[in-house]
Amino acid sequence: MNEIRNVAIIGAGTMGHSLAQVFAEGGYKVWLNDLKDEILDRSKRLISSNLDTLVEMGYLKKSQKEPILGRIHTTVSLEEAGKNSDFVIEAIVEDQAAKKEMFARLDKVCPPGAILASNTSYMDIFKFVETKRPDRVLITHWFAPPHIVPLVEIVKGPQTSPEVVDTVKALMIRVGKKPIVITKFLPGFIANRLQSALGNEVFNLLDQGYASPEDIDTATKASFALRMPVLGLVKRMDFTGLDLTQKILSNQTYKVPPQNPKSKTVDQLVSQGKLGVKSGSGYYEYGGRSTEEIMKERDMKLIKLREFLKEMGEL
Repeated sequence: MNEIRNVAIIGAGTMGHSLAQVFAEGGYKVWLNDLKDEILDRSKRLISSNLDTLVEMGYLKKSQKEPILGRIHTTVSLEEAGKNSDFVIEAIVEDQAAKKEMFARLDKVCPPGAILASNTSYMDIFKFVETKRPDRVLITHWFAPPHIVPLVEIVKGPQTSPEVVDTVKALMIRVGKKPIVITKFLPGFIANRLQSALGNEVFNLLDQGYASPEDIDTATKASFALRMPVLGLVKRMDFTGLDLTQKILSNQTYKVPPQNPKSKTVDQLVSQGKLGVKSGSGYYEYGGRSTEEIMKERDMKLIKLREFLKEMGEL
């Protein structure tokens, strides 16, 4: 752990800027890299806004903001970002060719002892990434927004050393995260597999016209989502009773909808330019507010919930 002082984040988009914030808050010197200065400038504005929210809510002292920002250095030069790095997270586009090229470049510009991680949410990088340090390559899958959501899924590759996994796990804990270790690659890991199964049913309900987006969200938040932070999914079955769970499993009246690579309602909204929060409307209308305003409202609610769950001993 003492050997990790400098962190490099490659890709300053939705995830990257927030990842940089996590490590800067943790006291690390961070290099944030992207292809264009305007992307990096926007990332700095978003980080500053995120920190203002934490100050406003009392989770960060105002005097801490500038030192945190001062630990984040932006550059369009991959060589500059990587040359002194001890731990690197690749957070670029989910494209195999792009990631393969990026890891090859990082392998050349980063010190031999640097750990190289990918934030991929589903790609088996261990099948196509080529480096001279396969024992120091792994996946750290974060969840948006990383500076608020605690979970990090650490995925071990076939050649990743146990010591590297232990080091990264300890690093995640040190910056306030809740890491879990997946010992071999599994598409979607854990959380995304569960979200995918749920999403499959959500699209079925929407596309077949069974319920409105608002009613689906109400049904979610006012029922099982309320108890999930306390019971999770597995412990909930103990409270149900495993004998009853056994009977429920034998009930064949519910049929899982077939997986569909398309959604009628998604396609319709996209064709209308309704892309979600970033365009001001999607399944919901966001009242002409800026993306920053909408994100701030979300973040404040998530932070309050996270801190409450911490107090309850559930996180």
